[in-house]
Amino acid sequence: MDFVDIIGYAAIGLSSCFYLTLALPFFNVLRCKENFEYTPIAIINTVYVDSVAWYIYGTKLSVDQIILGNQIGACCTLALIIIYLAFEIRKYLIDTILNALILILGTLVLHKGLTMVVEDTQVVGKICIGTKLLTFCIPMLMVYKVCKEKNYGVISLNNTIICCSACLAWGLFGKCLNDINAMCANGLGVLLCLVQIAVYLTYKSKYPHYSGPAATIGIETTTSSEDVKKDENSSINIDDDNQDKSAEKPVKIVGKF
Repeated sequence: MDFVDIIGYAAIGLSSCFYLTLALPFFNVLRCKENFEYTPIAIINTVYVDSVAWYIYGTKLSVDQIILGNQIGACCTLALIIIYLAFEIRKYLIDTILNALILILGTLVLHKGLTMVVEDTQVVGKICIGTKLLTFCIPMLMVYKVCKEKNYGVISLNNTIICCSACLAWGLFGKCLNDINAMCANGLGVLLCLVQIAVYLTYKSKYPHYSGPAATIGIETTTSSEDVKKDENSSINIDDDNQDKSAEKPVKIVGKF
């Protein structure tokens, strides 16, 4: 095993850790049997599409590390999607069936298109760069949310650091292979992860009182201090109304005549 193989397997390990961080909210779903709608299904779908595309690209290049790493990613995200659909089918039967059909047909079209129709390996690589950027669209939306609400808690710093490390390892592996597509895709991934980290640290230092719980990618679990104050005020108003109504109740006098 040479130095290039070591970097490749290190990249597989780091990306597998990233898939584990995506699976953590689903473990909570299985434990609580509820709140499945707060799972990061959008990012799960994009990571699945990205893994399938890079798996096909790896088969065209005949690189074992790319094949194995994205096989793990596709299998993990597919299992999470199935878990999500299993919980969603209880409430939204038609939507669940449509989502499942779109998932199956999309996978078949993507696989057939990149293997049969597109024969040029470099063209497949350019498509993989697009799928990699697609996986960072939702995290960048979280950056916009932080800038708008000044609540840095919606960004999970641990997930972002792991994702940045995985992209850095895959970028170095692409450098060793002289693969421009892997270098560009993962280089952009590192850059966007650094943007998230910079936004998180900046808003944490400027607005330390916005200390909502850190959310995993795609999960919104934070509660602002204004919402808490509103809840407290509403509860106080309800108590006052109840007291007023009790004071207005007529008193029935019972006496002997």
